Amino acid sequence: MQKICLIFTALFVLSGCGTVVTLINPTEKYQAYAGTQYDWKMAQKWGMPILDLPLSFLLDTALLPYVWAQE
Repeated sequence: MQKICLIFTALFVLSGCGTVVTLINPTEKYQAYAGTQYDWKMAQKWGMPILDLPLSFLLDTALLPYVWAQE
């Protein structure tokens, strides 16, 4: 049981946070739900970031006022 928890934790941590990745990207302006879109693209390509998709959705929702202030 401990091995399974360790494996899932490692996969979750290694999947990265799509919201943080897109937020600190200096080449593009942050858009609403950009982290969720990034995770979805990576999940289609690699499969693993699907674990981070719900958390990115929550963080993107929390960052909506920031996106609206940029406009």
